[in-house]
Amino acid sequence: MVRILIIDDNLIIRHMLKMHIELDPDLKVVGENEINARPVDLTARYRPDVVIVDFDMLGQSARQAVEELHQAAPEIPVIATSLNNSDTTFIVAKEAGAIHFVTKQADSVDLIKAIRGAVEHSGPASD
Repeated sequence: MVRILIIDDNLIIRHMLKMHIELDPDLKVVGENEINARPVDLTARYRPDVVIVDFDMLGQSARQAVEELHQAAPEIPVIATSLNNSDTTFIVAKEAGAIHFVTKQADSVDLIKAIRGAVEHSGPASD
């Protein structure tokens, strides 16, 4: 079972992501962001195999959040998502430490492929 943490400031988007992810019986969303909770603290609490981070988040810089996640838990891959599919956003997400970048316009197949690719890159998922 691949454990996933979703960090997105939009409740509707979080629920949609969760719904699409959990169509695959081997994927489970174990946590979502909470008000005033830092992504690095949520990662320590939920111990996911993969973290999905909205790169358009208001408040804390998404780039900073990805960098902190990568520094605190480099073994946990981060997938960045965004409505903005510009090359600049893709490059900034990769430079921050995201292993994959998926636009929010992508279908669930692309998201699940990114999750599976992230897990394969980091090693076997926990059961």
